Amino acid sequence: MPFLLNAGTGQVRCTYCGKVIIGQPIVVKTCCVNRPWVFCSEECYNKFLMQWLRNQEAHRSKGVLRRDVL
Repeated sequence: MPFLLNAGTGQVRCTYCGKVIIGQPIVVKTCCVNRPWVFCSEECYNKFLMQWLRNQEAHRSKGVLRRDVL
């Protein structure tokens, strides 16, 4: 399951949608990706989380993975 990191990052773009981050970013690290993901809003984070969970379930059940996120 992804976990939140400190938000003090030098990155200014959302990893999911590519928008420029004006306010405080949401920084998350997953077990699968070696680098943190930076999100501009809760909406982007929730979309990523839904896709990530679907991929984890598909991987566990040997189903079809969706390659557009990871």
